[in-house]
Amino acid sequence: MCLSRIALYLKALIRGLGLSAIVALLAVCLLQPGKSWGNPPDNRLDAELFRAFILDGEQRDPLVAFGEIRHQVVPSLSQENRAYLSDNKNLMEDIRAELASDALRWRLAQASTQRMIVPEQRSHYAALFEHYCQSAVEFVLARTRLPNPYLAIATFQGEDGLGAAPNAGGGVTAYLVNHIADVYTEEYVFFSAEDSGPQVKIELSNREYTGELGSYSSYLIDDEDQNLEFVHSPYSLWRNNAEDPLNVLIVPVEETLHIALRQFTEGAIEHRLATRSDRSRAIIDQVVEEWVAVEEAAVGGLVRQLMPEIMSRFLPDWPQANIDATFQARQSFDKYRYLNQGVRIVEELGIETFIDLYRQDPMAFRAMLSSPPPGNISTETAVTDEPAPPDPSA
Repeated sequence: MCLSRIALYLKALIRGLGLSAIVALLAVCLLQPGKSWGNPPDNRLDAELFRAFILDGEQRDPLVAFGEIRHQVVPSLSQENRAYLSDNKNLMEDIRAELASDALRWRLAQASTQRMIVPEQRSHYAALFEHYCQSAVEFVLARTRLPNPYLAIATFQGEDGLGAAPNAGGGVTAYLVNHIADVYTEEYVFFSAEDSGPQVKIELSNREYTGELGSYSSYLIDDEDQNLEFVHSPYSLWRNNAEDPLNVLIVPVEETLHIALRQFTEGAIEHRLATRSDRSRAIIDQVVEEWVAVEEAAVGGLVRQLMPEIMSRFLPDWPQANIDATFQARQSFDKYRYLNQGVRIVEELGIETFIDLYRQDPMAFRAMLSSPPPGNISTETAVTDEPAPPDPSA
């Protein structure tokens, strides 16, 4: 059966920036012991120390395998590998000498992608970040009255992540990591064009650090009978360093809301596709991409309302003025194209009323995104997932 898989990747594409290694001198008491999120003074964290850890934090080794190997060809990376082989004259001469043949043939034997994790090596920061994530999530769930989706929120210890987090009961494990990378590997087989004798195998790997800060994925499977099914990842990855430190504080809040609201987004996608007579790959991609942006607007609006409360409770010395600058920086990414409208709508409705709306009728929220603010004339493009009309000049 031929399956079409469309990933709903919701990622913060922000890269970390390492600074001088001053944090090693800061092995001090990182936080005051607390009783619960309900007592702010007992849960206040050292904002200056937290910020220093974040900015000094990017590590690129050691890489640890995480999850399943995906057997697939990535055209752009495969092209890079072939260009490398063509340009590496010494390597090609060595292969010709090994095979005793000037005329070579080759084939691609296999291609695969492996998600890799860089575990956090600093135990003090690992404890601090884990404490913050657990406290922030506990506060968000209590404040929004959303169900707890997690099996665990814990520092990644280096074992195979999927093996350590069975998806029992449909829950999600949030792994706290330092960095995330994808390693793409291809194996080429060279042989003489004149006979079927000896072969030479060459393995090439491309390592790409993704820049993700937080990610949670679900996949829409559309089979040849046009049956739709969503498959959910059993884990979420939360990275503990970034160029903009505030994004690290936002990660556990944002990803928790994505996980909690995803089922309602998926219901809207299924409803939208069920009404379409044309369910081509292009149409499915378009509907999914549109609803990714809608969910980002919903989550972003909630995050904008929740972060001042979270910062006041846990990090009162962290400047809250940074929040608007952080949100403004996201405008350069297309998936955040409705973010400003989402922030306005959540502010107008309030957190609990908005969550009830999105649970009951996400299509109503989607329609609100195209409505201008009261007393304003909007020049923004209306929200739509209809295909664009053909260009008559094309």
